[in-house]
Amino acid sequence: MLFSSLLNRLKKYKFFSDMLTPETLSQMKRYVITGFTGFVIEYSLFNIFYNVIFARFFPIGYSLAKGFAENLIDYNLKSSTYSYLLANAIAYVVVFWFNFLINRIWSFKSKVNIFKQLKQYGVLFVFNLIATSSLLYFLSDKIGILPEISKVLVMGSVVCWNFILYKKIIYK
Repeated sequence: MLFSSLLNRLKKYKFFSDMLTPETLSQMKRYVITGFTGFVIEYSLFNIFYNVIFARFFPIGYSLAKGFAENLIDYNLKSSTYSYLLANAIAYVVVFWFNFLINRIWSFKSKVNIFKQLKQYGVLFVFNLIATSSLLYFLSDKIGILPEISKVLVMGSVVCWNFILYKKIIYK
């Protein structure tokens, strides 16, 4: 009763009425399936790079990244911070292509010009990469949450804002 009353109130607003159509709910279901699959791939890659590869072989480019961080934000980047941020970036770049194509073809069944969408998706990708890296750093280095747990929290945040941006802008 309370849920249906809330839905009826939300439907009075155009934004929510557009988001509560059967087509959008179907897209949302496919988006969740795609997102969960992308999550498994991204989180697995993150853990493989962070806990396996970078635990054995120190990442290439640490001194370059350290110098960049020191000049940009006046902060001495720890090697463990660099490892999880680089693992995050690698995993995110790989999953970028999976998510873009599967969401375009299956989740939103979009027929709009792929190059236009790719450009928009690329802008969102850059924003998301900066946002996820910043949130990951904040949660892990500043608050003290393990990077593996921080990664899950950050990925959950991204899912929320991405569906709206995909639906309203990229795959419309």
